[in-house]
Amino acid sequence: MNKSFSANATDLIANFGNAAHHAIGVYREGGERLAGTLEQRWKAALKETSPKLTPETRKNAARAQEAFSGYYARGLALSADGAEVVIDTLVGAAVTAIERAAAFKARTQNAA
Repeated sequence: MNKSFSANATDLIANFGNAAHHAIGVYREGGERLAGTLEQRWKAALKETSPKLTPETRKNAARAQEAFSGYYARGLALSADGAEVVIDTLVGAAVTAIERAAAFKARTQNAA
């Protein structure tokens, strides 16, 4: 079956959207792995130096790690979620433009 140009273009844009969402997922997963690795290293370093630190310093170091980890996680989520919104908006706008152009073409051909 021979697909119309607008159907092919819509499929191409949908495939782009799917690929972009996959890339965003990979970015998010990589960021989460990095956060986990950094947290493990921080805890190992804190454990190693713990005998040399005062209880207050250990507590402050643990709180600082929690704060940094929280900021990183929120930043990662915001950037990935924002990228998904951008992709969805662009794909939706492109598909709408193609559909409107196809409808306009059909109307002008029927009127002629």
